Amino acid sequence: MGEVVRPGATASLDGLRAEYEFLVAAGIDPIAIASACDEGARSGTLPHMLLLHRGALTPARYLELLESTMPPGWRVPGRGTEIVDALAVGPSEVVAVTAGVRARGNVPLFLSRHQFDWSEAPHSRRLRVERAANGLARQHPELSARTRFAVWQLLALPTVVGLAIGGLVVVPEATLAVMAGVVAVPFVLIVGLRLLSLFVVLRLPKQQAAPRIPDAELPAYSVLVPLFREADVLPDLVAALHRLDYPPEKLDILLILESVDEETQAAVKATILPQHMRAIVVPDMEPRTKPKALNYALRLSRGDYIAVYDAEDDPDPDQLRRAVAQFRRGPANLMCLQGRLAIDNRQPGWLACQFMLEYAALFDGMLPALARLQLPIPLGGTSNHFPRAVIEKLGGWDAWNVTEDADLGIRLARAGGRVQVLDSTTYEEAPEDLAIWLRQRTRWLKGFMQTWLVHMRRPGRLFSELGPAGFIGFNAFLGGIILSALIHPIFLGLLAWEWWNGNLMALPDTMVGGTVMTLALFNLVCGYASGMAIAGLAATRRGMLGLLPHLLLMPLYWLLISVAAYRAALQLITHPHLWEKTPHTSRAKRGGRREGV
Repeated sequence: MGEVVRPGATASLDGLRAEYEFLVAAGIDPIAIASACDEGARSGTLPHMLLLHRGALTPARYLELLESTMPPGWRVPGRGTEIVDALAVGPSEVVAVTAGVRARGNVPLFLSRHQFDWSEAPHSRRLRVERAANGLARQHPELSARTRFAVWQLLALPTVVGLAIGGLVVVPEATLAVMAGVVAVPFVLIVGLRLLSLFVVLRLPKQQAAPRIPDAELPAYSVLVPLFREADVLPDLVAALHRLDYPPEKLDILLILESVDEETQAAVKATILPQHMRAIVVPDMEPRTKPKALNYALRLSRGDYIAVYDAEDDPDPDQLRRAVAQFRRGPANLMCLQGRLAIDNRQPGWLACQFMLEYAALFDGMLPALARLQLPIPLGGTSNHFPRAVIEKLGGWDAWNVTEDADLGIRLARAGGRVQVLDSTTYEEAPEDLAIWLRQRTRWLKGFMQTWLVHMRRPGRLFSELGPAGFIGFNAFLGGIILSALIHPIFLGLLAWEWWNGNLMALPDTMVGGTVMTLALFNLVCGYASGMAIAGLAATRRGMLGLLPHLLLMPLYWLLISVAAYRAALQLITHPHLWEKTPHTSRAKRGGRREGV
């Protein structure tokens, strides 16, 4: 069977009881069966899944009894074998699927969801991974980073450089004035967005907890967790996911493994997973990226809603319930909820402290403000929640973009969707090692560059889809981050040169010199001040007062970001789709969750 069949419309109570009569005949507790059918009719949950999670049945016993109901001749030898995930649908649908298999001249083989994911036919796996890698690039090539540059983008850089050199030769003062104004733009945009965010965040009302939704009214929820070389953190991850406060019979957690990662596969096989967790293995194919793994797993998932977590994540236990409640009370075009991310290193060094301030500013400051202003939001890479229909309509994630989250956030906005910030926290680990941090930040900035290039291939179309405010907001946030990181050391070098020559506080000799120095000083002072203000406010609101002295080290941290930006620009040319893996350590090694500093 090429794809997992998902349940159709909920059957009536009488219909469900008739379907599961074979269990009563086999001696399974009729009261338990009646209760499962009653709840299944109300909530759309398959009754046998309720029985499995309540311990009234085992998967092996259920499949054995189900096979006994099949019509004569269903196991007559055929040309080949087709795997049927008989737990994914109701008994009557299994009969229909089995008939289709026999009609094709093949033999149906019943497997549980765990066996299915490890034993699927190689041909089906190859087809699915090829679609996961190239589906979006084929259907919407203009929205995929598989192609790096549009023609006009390839021509723009040498043209601009040539004009700048020619201008400096012919009309140097006018050219310097224009260049000073241009390089000031990204800083001004970022400063303006931070100041606007400060104003919005200060006025944001405190979110009220939604009433707890009864279990019977909750939808099926799939949680996708890509893993690569994560054997060390697997026990922490399984424990964190097991703490999720959601009915297990409606929870479908997929641990997504890479076929080349034998160590993590061995660790998963040695772990007794709860019934609602399963592991799937993604066949090896370029690009070896997280979004390709997510696309592969999406077609094997069963939930009406999809959440994405990373290997080191520890989400608030009620996060899924909060997401369902917010989706239900949100506007009709609400397409995604972004959970708040926070760092939980027990004894963070200066690098991790800067990371904590950065996350606080982003997830407790900038993103809530962007959401309130209804501007495009580049999503964070984890704790994203979507209605399944939204992801399928958009064609999944771009397997060729190394920040598939940021790209997806912009595609959501272009489709007319809104993103809101979910008032629930997922705790993560910050890199303490500078080399690890540099590789991770290089990947992020390279992905931001990919995303900006992809969506600016046709600026006119982007403007019409996002509108004036969205178009400016996209370029202010994403473009501003990229350009300001690249230009920041140039401004510092200019000021250092002026200081070295004793001209820093002197009156400028020319209007151009005065303009350049004024813009450089304004951008640096306002950039630092606005960045420190939004980070300090966010950290204070989260109770991390011990981080406030580290605000003074932000200029040094931003210089490191500039190093990563130049490294990212080089990689964009030489290795555009390279995914530099960020290693993680177990919670025991890093000291457990840290609520404040």
